[in-house]
Amino acid sequence: MRRRSDRDESAQQLVLPLWGEPVVPDGSRPEPTVTSSQDRDEPPETSTPPPPTRPRSRSRARHFSPDQSADTPDTAGNEDAGPRPPAPDAPTPPTDPEPSSRMGLVSPPVQESDGASAGASAARTESIPAGAGASPRISELIPRFLEFATAIDRSPHTIQTTRVDLNLLVRHLGDRPATEISLDDLRRFANWLRHERQNDPRSLRRKVASVKAFFSYLRNTGIRDDDPAEMLVYPSSQPHLPEFLETDEASRLVAAAERPLWRALVLTLLETGLKRDEVLALHPADVYIDPAAPERGYLTVRATNQARRVRTRTLPLSHRLAIELRRQIQTGAGERIFPISVRAVNTIVETCGQRAGIHKRGPISPQMLRDTFAVHEVRRRVLEEDRARRAGATDRDLAALRLRHDLEVCDLLGLTPSPTNDPIARYRVLAAAPIASRR
Repeated sequence: MRRRSDRDESAQQLVLPLWGEPVVPDGSRPEPTVTSSQDRDEPPETSTPPPPTRPRSRSRARHFSPDQSADTPDTAGNEDAGPRPPAPDAPTPPTDPEPSSRMGLVSPPVQESDGASAGASAARTESIPAGAGASPRISELIPRFLEFATAIDRSPHTIQTTRVDLNLLVRHLGDRPATEISLDDLRRFANWLRHERQNDPRSLRRKVASVKAFFSYLRNTGIRDDDPAEMLVYPSSQPHLPEFLETDEASRLVAAAERPLWRALVLTLLETGLKRDEVLALHPADVYIDPAAPERGYLTVRATNQARRVRTRTLPLSHRLAIELRRQIQTGAGERIFPISVRAVNTIVETCGQRAGIHKRGPISPQMLRDTFAVHEVRRRVLEEDRARRAGATDRDLAALRLRHDLEVCDLLGLTPSPTNDPIARYRVLAAAPIASRR
């Protein structure tokens, strides 16, 4: 690398015109010299004085390739081969985020470095939250909380119900800043749900859980220093006995489904106990039907329509259900056996219930048909347990038999029992009632 004294001597021998290449007095063209960033403070010796901010001759003598930065010198024609790294002692322009402090700085000839500085300034500006110092309102935080719930893989159904629950909170308390909500406000909200909106304990517990999750998120993200919902008490869980259809009511419901798709849908819900979401996700490849013996057919639950969780299982098909499913598949339904919406499923089941003249506390729903399947499966096993008891089975043997039966029903329904949760207990209460009356 040439030293600075060498470059100074070469600069004294050159005559730089206003444009074109430098020439020496004898008319020959010298090799171009390397210009470092340290020489920018020394204007070249020319007949015309350069502008105060950027020498014209300097801008014409410097050329950059697209991938060459402003701090990298041009090495064309240099004695040393290969590119040169920037000088380690090259001065770096000061960086000041304030616009007023940049007014006196001189822009370099090439603007690549300025772009990097501008990007850094934009990053600093974006890191400052908008409206810092002002407490955001509940309606502004709900979308952010729902985005967080989506990111941690909550199902679309959970996201939708949580949005409804939090919108009720805004409706009752008003769109107030989130930091102003107190425990007393949340207690009044729970009382409003219980008394004025007549929410049952299950629905109320879900709404309280949504509020608890929301304010826990606000505390964890630093929006609030405390969690007022932490001391909010869940309502007592009363035992819920589901409604179901007796055998004659189920037969009338099937008879009321006159259309082939309606009949196949009602039978699938009644005789497999599938959830509505699982029924809508059924693919023709999930069903196996033996033409010679339809009763040996089965279907496999592999997916759901919207819910995240699915428990894969295989369920047997009755003779009439196998025939109806085969007819429905042969119609060329497409990707799904039942190409209808969630609302259509609810409407079909409710309409069939009305036509059949079945009267319950509420409308006939897909969940009621699932509960009907569970009660009948448990009832069939309770009868077997009663026969074993009459045959002289010991208490230990009966307990083992009941445990095996409960696990079988859990497998059919896709449920997972736990020490703190017995999903079959409520079905046993309903299934054992007619048997106890006969004793």
